[in-house]
Amino acid sequence: MRGALTTTLREYGLRIVILLAVIVTFLIVSKSFAGPSSVYAVLESFAFVGIVALGLSVTMIAGELDLSVASTAALMGVIAIEVAQFGLVVAIVAALAGGAVLGALQGWLIARLGINSLVFTAGSLIAIRGFAYIASNNSPVVLTDFAISDPLHTRFATFFSPSSVIAIIAFVVVGLFLAFTRPGRHIYAIGGARTEAIAAGVPVTGSMTLAFSLSGATAGLAGAIACLKGGSAAPEGFPDLLLLAVGAALIGGIGLYGGVGTIWHVVIGVAITGTLTAGMATLAAPSYLSNLVLGVLLVLLLVADFFIAKAVRRRRLSRLREIVATDGEVPAEALVATGR
Repeated sequence: MRGALTTTLREYGLRIVILLAVIVTFLIVSKSFAGPSSVYAVLESFAFVGIVALGLSVTMIAGELDLSVASTAALMGVIAIEVAQFGLVVAIVAALAGGAVLGALQGWLIARLGINSLVFTAGSLIAIRGFAYIASNNSPVVLTDFAISDPLHTRFATFFSPSSVIAIIAFVVVGLFLAFTRPGRHIYAIGGARTEAIAAGVPVTGSMTLAFSLSGATAGLAGAIACLKGGSAAPEGFPDLLLLAVGAALIGGIGLYGGVGTIWHVVIGVAITGTLTAGMATLAAPSYLSNLVLGVLLVLLLVADFFIAKAVRRRRLSRLREIVATDGEVPAEALVATGR
């Protein structure tokens, strides 16, 4: 029990303290931050940056990174607007399915060809953006009937909207998938120890395809929701989305080297970035200032993580030395207990 509590505090404690500190700070410096609009804005951030960060985190857990999410969101936003005449649900499902297929194709090619995902998706980022220009005929596309998107603008229970509810459902589904299914465990395996995973028979190609499919699906979903709510889509849209999503994932504690992170890390990371953005908005601060604060926070967290991990390794090594000095050997249970 004590060991589990210590692990939980080490995993989430620093991020939760930062989130609480951000909330308290804005409650002090901004009178309007305490209103329901701020809570609503934070929840809405889960429906855009949060959903993209969710899928992107799955590729990071797999030891990869999908740089094409912003272009995918732009292309699927255009597609959603184009097919919106058939209904809101059809538009959203079309964008989600299209993003999933596009992501799956990228994941399969990366795995089969053995190409570094950063290199491959840097190329697909450009190519998919080109398809967005082709699909939109090199100009913004606009809803022919703005009433189609009216349901997305409804607000209920003070803080919620259909967008934020969709985001919550997406987080629950992906969280359960990663935590309780064999394919989810395979994604952790290929990210944490790929060589060992291959030796154990883990299907790397299938796992990679699934990870990138989730990333593409969430990017398409976020792009569709954002464009349908705005009533239009532009092929050059969402230029900052990739950096915001990666920043939220890293701030939350998703590891860049694979095999590290849970759905709660993404939730906390998006909550921190969303709260910062909402708080800066109540102060009428320019957007570049919000990005500056997020960047500084990310650097500080990465530095803190480095020193915390170093201290943990030093403590484990010290415990091992004590065991060796006492018993003359290190039993297997001691190695497990110290994380070696």
